[in-house]
Amino acid sequence: MNKKILFTFIASLFTISIFSQIEIGKIEKVVEVGKKENCPPYNQTENFIEHSEYYRAKVTQILGSGSGKNPFDEKQCEANQYYNRYNGLKIYYPTYSDNYQKNNILFFKKTDKIEILNWSQIGNKYFTIVNINPEFEKSEIYNDVKNNLGKDFFADIFFELKDNINNETIYVIESSSNPQFILSPYFEKKKELINGKTFIAINDFNAIRNPISKTDYTMYIDKGSEWKGELTLLRKKDLKIEESKNADDEEILYAVILNNEKDKVIFDLKGSRWNFEDVLLTKNDFEKLKKGNSNKNKLEENVLVKKYGEKFGKLVYQKKLTIGMSKDMCSDILGITLNRKNYKNASGEIEVWEYTGIYKLYFKNGKLSESVKY
Repeated sequence: MNKKILFTFIASLFTISIFSQIEIGKIEKVVEVGKKENCPPYNQTENFIEHSEYYRAKVTQILGSGSGKNPFDEKQCEANQYYNRYNGLKIYYPTYSDNYQKNNILFFKKTDKIEILNWSQIGNKYFTIVNINPEFEKSEIYNDVKNNLGKDFFADIFFELKDNINNETIYVIESSSNPQFILSPYFEKKKELINGKTFIAINDFNAIRNPISKTDYTMYIDKGSEWKGELTLLRKKDLKIEESKNADDEEILYAVILNNEKDKVIFDLKGSRWNFEDVLLTKNDFEKLKKGNSNKNKLEENVLVKKYGEKFGKLVYQKKLTIGMSKDMCSDILGITLNRKNYKNASGEIEVWEYTGIYKLYFKNGKLSESVKY
């Protein structure tokens, strides 16, 4: 073989061998997985709250806090994930007539067919929540129910429950905003916070007179009055003067019976125009608040005494305008006004401060010489 040809052949093999060992490098990349927000744990002081209402309340809370935080930065977990907070909790269905909410709630169980249940089979029983699906039409059982009953469902929420007596599985389709069961942990916690406690009215409010009277339905509750509390369940119709045959009036209400040596009233926790916590405080909490306010007030008084001396410091704290006070003292009592005028008379230089519709103050040589109250 020609040496030149042989050399060329060997060189070409060497080149192929070299390039066959060359590979494009690979870099590992992290596969981004959408982070899910943690499901908020259930708090026994909360009744059943639907997903959207829970986060709406969060936004309202942030707006009311004055923190300056953007409320819409609040991350929401998905609805399916959110409702897991109720799994394993015990609920109770009161007894109702079979006509009650019959167009808004459906009970059934599944054997070889879909068997519709009525209130007489469900009422006065305890169940455990196994699972909640916020969209019934996306559940595994939806097609079976639709085909068996021959109708569509556009329910808000779908519950899978376990009967606490026989462990039988039943299903419920009902409103997420107003479910008809009583959430046992919430009811028990509410009883613990109310029953046997003494409450002080921290604001004036009205409550339903007990016994109910046609001529005098409500009672005015005075701020500072003292009451014993007891949580109870009442029918909506029980709070009405006239007899009613409306099935919806069978609705169960959470109510607190308040009584003292003189009177007895009913506070409807859901239907009242007042929030219970805004008008009533346990006596223990009231005493703590009173003591805290007393300490705070004492501190404020001491600051003013240190600033203006014993006599004027206490008067400023008490918001009592007094002849001889300085401009700073008057500002601490009434606040700042920009409505100020200066003029001179035979007595010297006079400065006039006007708080429109409230006060007109006259200062002579920097001291309050006269105050006129409108």
